[in-house]
Amino acid sequence: MKQMSRILVLDGSAAGDAAFGLAACVQQTDGGDFQPISCQQAPGKQAAEGIGLLAAQALKDAGWQAGSPFQPELVAVVVGPGSFTGLRASCATAAGYALGLDVPVVGVTRGEALCPVLDAECTQQENEALQGWMVVTAARRGRVFVETKAGTQAVALDAWQFPAGRWLVAGDAANVVASPDCVLSSTNIPDPAQIAAAACARLRGELPPRDALPLYVDPPEAKLPAAGLRSAPV
Repeated sequence: MKQMSRILVLDGSAAGDAAFGLAACVQQTDGGDFQPISCQQAPGKQAAEGIGLLAAQALKDAGWQAGSPFQPELVAVVVGPGSFTGLRASCATAAGYALGLDVPVVGVTRGEALCPVLDAECTQQENEALQGWMVVTAARRGRVFVETKAGTQAVALDAWQFPAGRWLVAGDAANVVASPDCVLSSTNIPDPAQIAAAACARLRGELPPRDALPLYVDPPEAKLPAAGLRSAPV
């Protein structure tokens, strides 16, 4: 498979007070390394919702804008877990760029992007007998998202019990669930190079297939009225 040398990375997954929008242009070298050559990041939910503006500026800064002889060959987007609105905006923007450029779009989770560095940290903790790693992401209403290699769940902090054994705990809400039996990681959120690397690994078949669609962990908050929907207008 052709090496994807130019990768547009989008991340609007962060939720709550940790929300931000990120767009970056990442160059894959002949040696296989991933080097960001431009990056636009802004805090707040509005930045995640308007991630298209960040993407346009990142592309311009990299010289990959429309009309340039150099264009992205792959679009990588973080699909979750995280903000409902931020995920919709970033995934829709990623799909739009991929369609316009006629290039693949690949989705990755936060845990998938951080997996190599967390696996390495677990290996270094030889005397800790770790069960594995978990990435804990801020959510709303007294909850967090917990992602492990087995999957992702949303948990209420006042009802969740830390799993048995010793775990390496990473993520922007790691301190919230810290226990005496865990090992806290300094790893927080995936950077553009890590996201790009995970997307290329998925494209090569080294990660199981995953659509570039929002990973919604929670059930929809909106419910149908008890009496059902109104009939269609005549």
